[in-house]
Amino acid sequence: MKTITSQQPSKGLILVVDDEPRNRELLHDLLAVNGYDVIDAENGIAALKAVDSQEFDVILLDVKMPGLDGLEVCRRLKANQATAPIPVFMVTALTDREQRDLGIEAGANDYLTKPIDRRDVLLRVRNAVYAKRLYDKVQQDLTKLQELEVLQDNLTHMIVHDMRSPLMAISWAYDLIMKEQNLLSETQQEFLTMSQNACCELIEMVNSLLDISRMETGKMPLNRTSCDLLDVARKAAESVAVLVLHKKLIILVDGTAGTVSADRDIMYRTFVNLLGNAIKFSPENSTIRVDVSSSDESVRVMVTDQGCGIPPEYHKKIFDKFGQVSANKDEQHHSSGLGLTFCKLAVEAHGGLIGVESPLTSSPSLTDSDVAGGRVEVGLGSEFWFTIPKNNG
Repeated sequence: MKTITSQQPSKGLILVVDDEPRNRELLHDLLAVNGYDVIDAENGIAALKAVDSQEFDVILLDVKMPGLDGLEVCRRLKANQATAPIPVFMVTALTDREQRDLGIEAGANDYLTKPIDRRDVLLRVRNAVYAKRLYDKVQQDLTKLQELEVLQDNLTHMIVHDMRSPLMAISWAYDLIMKEQNLLSETQQEFLTMSQNACCELIEMVNSLLDISRMETGKMPLNRTSCDLLDVARKAAESVAVLVLHKKLIILVDGTAGTVSADRDIMYRTFVNLLGNAIKFSPENSTIRVDVSSSDESVRVMVTDQGCGIPPEYHKKIFDKFGQVSANKDEQHHSSGLGLTFCKLAVEAHGGLIGVESPLTSSPSLTDSDVAGGRVEVGLGSEFWFTIPKNNG
């Protein structure tokens, strides 16, 4: 193996691979004189050893060599994640079209013909070096960005974790005051109740953030038991019943028993989050329906509301952490916050799928008399669904 280093600032490091000394001399002299650092290898084995110890910008690779030919060397380079991004030019005879095609098939980025055209070689190498340097820069920026994201996530996790203790102390203080509410005026009791509810919401947000973080890193084990999702749905609906009173909403839970192996607490929180989302965006005097159906393979849950609906292009984004999308022409926003992100991770942790469909032209929970009597306003609505496989343990 021979190395020639130019006296000018290097334009790039090139590997020239050819079993013919004259061809190697011609190429590396041409490149070195024009500002490139050049390493040459006399066969395929030497070329593979070279790429193990150097980071090349371009490789010029002869096709026909004894032993390990250029085609096999190219295949191995492109099969290796570390060397796959390096531009490889196959060097073939002008009339050897089949070899050129085989080189491209093996993963070569381009080819050079023999006898070589000096200007053609320099222009192609220059462009390939530029592309490789640009690729390297993008990869470096991506790595830095990923490191910053890890730092940000760690900092957020630490802050959120530290928030839980003072919030629990505030909630405990509210509980003590509420025991003496006979000493408070009606207005004071009302404000105290509002403050206590807000504190509970913050605690739930903190818990969701911590749970999401554990799920994302695979550090939240599931306590699987035999779990009837219809029963869980009913209990979740009972727990949010107080939230529907001011909007005069109706929650209907129906379906068949759907028993799966699942973490009951996590599934309960999934239902609560989906119902809370439906309540938030449902118009007054409308109906929210939860349907549970079972097949041989899985249990399917649908939570249907009569809200403004979600544009189809946002059906995936709505599950992103802190995702927010415009829901209608009046710019009402669907903010997934953390609840829908938790639902997605919880369902996927059980081997299931989750999604949303809208608009709906009618609600299956309404009778003709409901609509005719003006009890409800039928909106476009959204249907959040998820499936849990029965054999997912």
